[in-house]
Amino acid sequence: MASLSDQAEQLHKNLYGPKKDDIVLDIAMNNNLKNRISIAQYYKSTFDKPVFEDIKSIIGGDFGYCAAQMFLSPLEFCIHHLKLGLSKSNDSACECVFEMLTSKTPEELKIIENAYKKETGKELKAEITKKFPGAIGKNILNLFDTQRKVNPSPRKNECENFANKLIKVDPKNWTEDENLFKEIFIERSPEELILIARYYLKNTGKNLLDDIKKKVKGKSLILLKEILYNNIMPHELFAEKINSAIKGLGTNEEILSRALVSRCELDMAAIREIYQYKYKVPMKDDIIGDTSDSYQKLCVYLGEK
Repeated sequence: MASLSDQAEQLHKNLYGPKKDDIVLDIAMNNNLKNRISIAQYYKSTFDKPVFEDIKSIIGGDFGYCAAQMFLSPLEFCIHHLKLGLSKSNDSACECVFEMLTSKTPEELKIIENAYKKETGKELKAEITKKFPGAIGKNILNLFDTQRKVNPSPRKNECENFANKLIKVDPKNWTEDENLFKEIFIERSPEELILIARYYLKNTGKNLLDDIKKKVKGKSLILLKEILYNNIMPHELFAEKINSAIKGLGTNEEILSRALVSRCELDMAAIREIYQYKYKVPMKDDIIGDTSDSYQKLCVYLGEK
């Protein structure tokens, strides 16, 4: 295998050639994330261009955009998708923003906030407030300042009390009650959230997540799903994202690529297992059935890592 600097030069040399897809596939699929980041750094220092922008614009299409994202660091990946999500107004854009923020600690969000300002010249919190006025925006901003508690051995009585607080408030208003949202959905540890969900089921006969899907709509539903799934069952969250991207009316390549790239080399094996359990078909088969050519090869690779 050529050195990382040689691969950066090879990538630049062949981006306009007849085998550009093959070169990008070869380099993207034969290097782990750490190496791809180094290749991107060599590329930028040597040719004074971000490899992400060159692959995205020169290769183009779904394959080019997906492959380009593989050369971003996790922080660059987050900033890119925040910029993208904050520039649009549909539900997919909201999901993108919430996905980038809800799984992060306040310390990580501070790093993201500073990087966003450096990249765009804009204040991230101000952009969030403008994009999401009212309770939704306040709930998101609370993520920046509220540390999720670490409590692997939650108190049963305390968690039952939290469940009863939720029961007393219509689910439609859970995101409107800022104090309740912060106290339960932002501050509680994953173990506490799981126990709260169990008591919610015990005391109402209803599954907490199912109740949210039935009774909550719009941005509030998206935010609650992202927060709860990211903290209780992230593998199921991303299995669901991948399935919905594939099974909807036409493939949502933006969501599919984002999910595959972000979870590659992280927890894809668990996502595949959940996917097959929930949808009774291997994730790879669904990807193959809904993609083609170089994009298909790359998506299959990402889904297997």
